[in-house]
Amino acid sequence: MMNAARQHRTRQWILATSVFVFSAVAIAVLIWRWEQQTLIEVRARAADLTADHAHTLQRDIERALSATYAIAALVRQGQGNIADFEAVATEMLPFYPGVAALGMAPDGIIRNVVPLAGNEKSIGFNQLKDNTQNQEALMARDTGRLTLAGPLKLAQGGLGVVGRLPVFLNDAQGHKVFWGFTYVTLRFPDALASARLPLLTQRGYAYELWRTAPDTGERQSIEASGNGVLDAPVERTLELPNGQWTLSVAPINGWGQSDRLGFEATINFFLSLLMAYLAWLLYEMRVRDQGLEVQVNERTAEILATQRQLQATLGAIPDPLLELGLDGRCYNAHSSRTDSLPWPTEDLIGRTIMELLPPQACQIVLAALQEAKEKECSIGKQIKVPLDNGMHWFEMSVTRKSALPGEEPLFLVLCRDITESKQAERKIQLLAHFDSLTGLPNRVLLTDRCNLALSAAQRNGTPLALLLLDLDHFKNVNDSLGHRVGDEVLIALAGRLKGAVREQDTVCRLGGDEFILVLPETNAAGAAHIAEMLLQSALVAFELEPHELTVTPSIGIALFPGDGSDFDTLSRCADAAMYRAKKDGRNNYRFFTAEMQARSERTLTLENALRRALERNQLQLHYQPQISLASGRVVGAEALLRWSHPELGAVPPAEFIPVAETCGLILPIGEWVLRTSVQQLKAWIDAGMLPIALSVNLSSVQFRHADLPELVTSILNEAQLPAHLLELELTENVAMTDPLGAIAVMNNLHERGVRMSIDDFGTGYSSLSYLKKFRVYKIKIDQSFVRDITEDSDDKAIVGAIISMATSLGMQTIAEGVETEGQLEFLKAKGCTEVQGYYFSRPLPVEQFEAFMGTKSSSNQPFVPAQSAIDIRL
Repeated sequence: MMNAARQHRTRQWILATSVFVFSAVAIAVLIWRWEQQTLIEVRARAADLTADHAHTLQRDIERALSATYAIAALVRQGQGNIADFEAVATEMLPFYPGVAALGMAPDGIIRNVVPLAGNEKSIGFNQLKDNTQNQEALMARDTGRLTLAGPLKLAQGGLGVVGRLPVFLNDAQGHKVFWGFTYVTLRFPDALASARLPLLTQRGYAYELWRTAPDTGERQSIEASGNGVLDAPVERTLELPNGQWTLSVAPINGWGQSDRLGFEATINFFLSLLMAYLAWLLYEMRVRDQGLEVQVNERTAEILATQRQLQATLGAIPDPLLELGLDGRCYNAHSSRTDSLPWPTEDLIGRTIMELLPPQACQIVLAALQEAKEKECSIGKQIKVPLDNGMHWFEMSVTRKSALPGEEPLFLVLCRDITESKQAERKIQLLAHFDSLTGLPNRVLLTDRCNLALSAAQRNGTPLALLLLDLDHFKNVNDSLGHRVGDEVLIALAGRLKGAVREQDTVCRLGGDEFILVLPETNAAGAAHIAEMLLQSALVAFELEPHELTVTPSIGIALFPGDGSDFDTLSRCADAAMYRAKKDGRNNYRFFTAEMQARSERTLTLENALRRALERNQLQLHYQPQISLASGRVVGAEALLRWSHPELGAVPPAEFIPVAETCGLILPIGEWVLRTSVQQLKAWIDAGMLPIALSVNLSSVQFRHADLPELVTSILNEAQLPAHLLELELTENVAMTDPLGAIAVMNNLHERGVRMSIDDFGTGYSSLSYLKKFRVYKIKIDQSFVRDITEDSDDKAIVGAIISMATSLGMQTIAEGVETEGQLEFLKAKGCTEVQGYYFSRPLPVEQFEAFMGTKSSSNQPFVPAQSAIDIRL
């Protein structure tokens, strides 16, 4: 035991001695490197200071020498003479500080000098022959460049430098001939005053301004602060004509600081001694720690066994388990999944939840801890925590641990990850409240938001605008390019709509290509502004590779409270205004008006009543006779639909036919008209009436229906009526909407024996190239041209042209709306085939038409209307 202690002590002394020696060497090296760095910094500061003074001196000398160029220019201008040189030079001197004299030396001999006072001895001085100055003078003459001579003794006395610029003039043959010098004299020490070299001495530096003599190569001192040799000076060179000057600077007391060496050595000794003492103590502590380590290892083995048992139990729990104090501080943490906590479990220990969780989650956790303190447990509270893989939801179960009296309570918090459940709930919410294609609110969410906005507007007395937007002819995009491209257009448009409104506004997709915008605190002017923005935004082409599409919207606007106080009313009003915008040409917006309200209510009433009109036998057919102008006899009749409602009365066809086309009732009604009229004609023929042609109007919806030819044939076969007695009338606009399709349908009907005619000819935009391809039997001239045919020259020309064209194409013509004898006579004269109108008879019910035809049949005479039969329609 004693030997072990003696060995430890010996090792302790060896370690302390070694550390002392190593520390002394290391600190000495650090001190030496610090001294070297300090020397570099001191020399750098001295170099910067030297450069400043050298730059100032060079700049002032160059400025002073520039005076020679000004005088030389005057000499050349005067061809060797300067009138009144003394006055000119006197004016120049103040602008060149440091210049003692300005002069001219023709042929190298000084003739003029300013100021003359003090420089009288220089007059007549030959600069080219003087041994002390002729080398620089000859160099200047031979090189043609400015030279600087000196420092040297001046002829006028004193020491200084002379700058000479040779001047050359052209002789009669144009050769350059040496004229002489213009020169400036810089007298020392005045020429060096601007450099303020004595300031260096005040700052603790010695200096010397010197140059190397060009003739001897010896160092020539120009100005110095003393006679001693400078210690390793820093130097800066001044580049001057035909030579260099050098400014050398060094500290007066030298670069080193020997007075610090003793202090630094003392510091080195004590620091090394301190390090040796620390090594002594550390070795002693290590020996003591080794003894304690044995005891710790024994206790650690016991603790590890207990921890393994506890860890096995905790490992079976998949959710995070925390031990928290009432203040939210974490005392222990466990999680079998590393991705279920925002930080590693070891980083949680000792930190509070305020440092780890968002503020809202902290409040919920603290409330759960408080509840567990009062009730022993807390269950069901949920928090949202950001993790590396996204935001997660946890549901907490908090239990209070047993504690001794006076101890702070601790709580076990089990956090169950319910993120997947929350995501499923959110998906359900999205499906229930948002459009799956565009991500915009759907009708359910729109209704809630609109009702909230209306409540706020009613409370605060503020306006609200509701805009309904529908894309024009969007079906063409889906039909021609496919629904995928149509969906991309809708998604892009939804983005533009959201970008055009404020954050508090709501943009919703109702379905298809319809969108609704709810704009709180928006009056009529604001709504119009937004509508204009939406129209302009839609005009920007949608870049959908490889397509570039432009769609236009029609917008209806309803305002709260003027147009309604609830969502349903406002949406109906906006819908009516939108359809008015479409009717007025599309790509526009319209505000809802009372007229639209009445029209909308009227349309709804008509639609509801029309759905039961057939089953309640409210529809009937009237027949208007068609007269041949050649024979004067009735050759046909047009079947015209009439609706008589017990409450609404007689509803005009111009009012209920568009409603039937819009709501889809035109197909069953059209079939009824066709079937009823064909059966009626068959009944008349069977009763003995002479066969006549029956004209039946087709709507655009009927004409585009794929089963039209088969339907017509089926009805004719049922009635056993010859096909040539049926004439189907098609308006010009319907035929020209799809000319190629119209030709196919007409050819099909023609092959079945059915005749076709073009109704309202002249009111649309016919293509003659297609018209000649149509299997058309007859052209009906619209009554708008017939009405003023006796007075309007344009109508006369149009009607005449139509008749002439039809005759040329082998078609018959029939004029409708004939009401006067004058109209009849004009049509006869132009060769019109048939006429119909009030001049002969108004449209008649079945019984009256039978009576009308019975009268004609008994007389067997051409029809001549009696005066009482004329019924001019107003």
